[in-house]
Amino acid sequence: MALRTDAGRREGNEDSVLSMRLASGALVIAVADGMGGLELGDVASRTALQALRGAMTNGATLEEAVQEANRAVHVRASGRAMGTTLVAALAEDARVTVANVGDSRAYRCTPLGLRRITVDHTHGEEARQAGAAAPTGALADRWASALTRSLGTRPEVEVDVFGPFDMDDGECVLLCSDGVHGVLTDEAIERWSQDLRDLDGAVEVLLRSALDTGSEDNVSAVALHRPSRGRGVQSAALRRKGSAWDPRLLVERSPVPKPSRFGVKGILLGLIGVAAAVVGGWAVWMRMQ
Repeated sequence: MALRTDAGRREGNEDSVLSMRLASGALVIAVADGMGGLELGDVASRTALQALRGAMTNGATLEEAVQEANRAVHVRASGRAMGTTLVAALAEDARVTVANVGDSRAYRCTPLGLRRITVDHTHGEEARQAGAAAPTGALADRWASALTRSLGTRPEVEVDVFGPFDMDDGECVLLCSDGVHGVLTDEAIERWSQDLRDLDGAVEVLLRSALDTGSEDNVSAVALHRPSRGRGVQSAALRRKGSAWDPRLLVERSPVPKPSRFGVKGILLGLIGVAAAVVGGWAVWMRMQ
């Protein structure tokens, strides 16, 4: 597991990240992206993760813990315009459950490609999901990215829960704020996930890539990686070239099969048998003459 947050080009950092080990041995990871200005956004994200930590320590489910985080931020806001996104994952051995509110995302980076787990709670994403037309014009981008759900704005919040699912060998679960996924394409994140041998360094590279690509937001990510065991699929076959992705590259080539015991040897024996039959038949015919 590796985690990192960076203020980027901003004066302060409204993002917060969390990694904690429960008494059971399960791992909890989370990313929160605060809103409400420099001071309030930082308070909101830290309050949410502190409440999440406390609830999980006391035996709450992941969904219950996110609800507790929402209540804590709502109380702390005291009517002020303050809130935060939250995406969290609970990993019990290789079995993972994900919960989210807002537009911080969770991805599964697998040998078969990148899969987004969560759905953004924004006007733009919900319009796409519903097949509705989005407005156009100067305010279209702002409308599309505006949140429809966040922690702290109401006493209760609807939490999306995904899983549990089993992580495969070589798989990575990535949580990140919109400062990362807002500028990096799925293809870029997938290419990044192909070499996670140094997970701490890889997460640092991911954030640096987001900033170099032009992110003007805080950038945060937490990555949980299940190393490959055994031979698996050869990494060279997993590298994408451009946007072309051929799933046939994921199938290991079987070694050339050895000839069957009934292959070449069987053919030779068959030919010998035919020759013997011909000779024998000729001899019988000669005796009859």
